[in-house]
Amino acid sequence: MKQLVLSLFTCMSVLLAHAQDRPPVQVQANTQQAEKQNPLNLESSDENIAIYPNPSNGVFTISVKNLDARTINLSIINVIGNEIFHETLTRSDAHFSRTVDLNSYAKGLYYVKLETDGYSTVRRVVVK
Repeated sequence: MKQLVLSLFTCMSVLLAHAQDRPPVQVQANTQQAEKQNPLNLESSDENIAIYPNPSNGVFTISVKNLDARTINLSIINVIGNEIFHETLTRSDAHFSRTVDLNSYAKGLYYVKLETDGYSTVRRVVVK
C-alpha cells in the first residue's frame, strides 16, 4: 500500500513539474477582429487612459486619448456596486477629458467605468 501511495505521489509530482515547465501559448488575433472588440482603440495596457490625481481629495480628471468611438459612457460606481454618477460623452476629437467632483460622497474607493460598443474598462480611484 505504501508503494502505491508513493508511486502515485511521484507521478503527480512529475506531471505537475512538467505542466509548469511548458511555455504559454501565444495567440495572435486578427487586426480587424481586435478593432471590433476594442472600439476605444486602446492598447491592452490602457496607457491612453489617465485618472489624476489618484488618490484625490474628491476632484479628479479622467483623460482618454486616441479614441475611435463616437460616444463613450462614463460611470462612477461605489464599492457596493451602486452607480453614483453617469454621463454619456460625445467626442469632438481623438482626445477627451472630464473632471469629476465626488466631494459630496464618502471617502473611499470608487470605480471609473468607461464603455462603448461592446467594450468596457474599469479603473480604481481613491478619494481621501
